[in-house]
Amino acid sequence: MNQVGKIEFKKINRISPSQYYSMKNCAYKSLLAEAFGKKPLLPVSPNAYFGTVLHKMLELISKGAVRSEDDFNKMFDEQVKTVEENLQIQGYDFIIPLQMNVKDFGMKKILLKKHLRALSEQPPKASSAKYYPEKWFESKDKLIAGKIDLVIETGAEVEIIDFKTGAITQDVLDDTGETFSEVKQEYKEQLKLYAYLYFENTDNYPTLLSLVDLAKQKFSVSFSQSECNSIYDEAKQLLYSTNESITKGTFFANPTEANCKYCLYRPACSFFLKQLETDYSFNDVSGSVKNVVKYQNGNVSVFLQSGEKQITVTSLSSDKYDELNESRSKQISIYNLRKEVSEFVFAATKTTMIYE
Repeated sequence: MNQVGKIEFKKINRISPSQYYSMKNCAYKSLLAEAFGKKPLLPVSPNAYFGTVLHKMLELISKGAVRSEDDFNKMFDEQVKTVEENLQIQGYDFIIPLQMNVKDFGMKKILLKKHLRALSEQPPKASSAKYYPEKWFESKDKLIAGKIDLVIETGAEVEIIDFKTGAITQDVLDDTGETFSEVKQEYKEQLKLYAYLYFENTDNYPTLLSLVDLAKQKFSVSFSQSECNSIYDEAKQLLYSTNESITKGTFFANPTEANCKYCLYRPACSFFLKQLETDYSFNDVSGSVKNVVKYQNGNVSVFLQSGEKQITVTSLSSDKYDELNESRSKQISIYNLRKEVSEFVFAATKTTMIYE
């Protein structure tokens, strides 16, 4: 059975623009990630692993390293193979091959290929235009740093482009109750931080901030220099206060569904475990093992006592029976479950993990 072990908190030396929004919502998550050397305690969704493949391919296309369809197919297969090999090393072979576990695998590959066609179809670059893919920028104090996917400099015009493999917009309500689509706040703040980093390194602000998705749709993000300055100051202050919490031992987390749902360090978060004692809205459960049953088909069910509630977790694999049976009366937590129709009944999934 998995165990968290002793947590040794470490100072965070710098944060990236892509990390800022998550850290702002729950700095404790970033502290846990640093403490565990950024090695997740839970498996990520197969879609997230595939997302790294898609983003790497976009990087290679923008660099001109992949120009033909043959290059594309060869490099795509190599990137998938590399990710799958790493998953196997981590013990996550239950989500490979990715092609069988990622939703819309083929469609996403087709959309990605459109970026290759766009590259080959575009007219020759103007001599005045300079393209800088995967360009590293850091603040002068080295506290904020990250790679910008693509910087295009054309005379006085400078565009910063960030590629996204998932949804860029979300539906929000306006003051009248009408729904409209808007670029996600985290992406807006990420680009504004990139804009400030560009300014610190060049003494000029970019003129355009853009997001591009797999379907080649471009979304512009409006900004002002004062907004970029303000977000940079907030990011620095967040880094200082987060590191100060280690010294003072004044840790605080914000265990909400939005913050915790995709957090890979939930097993080590005492704040989240406390929340599980009374909040049953998550796809994770915690309780004392009261009974373990192994059925003729090999499936195993475990019955947990959480306060006055009895929780049932079904469809666990047969190899879990012995260690669960030996854990009677012990407190355990089970992560990445699927809620069933009946109240307080959950089923195991491919990514389910148990921690003592």
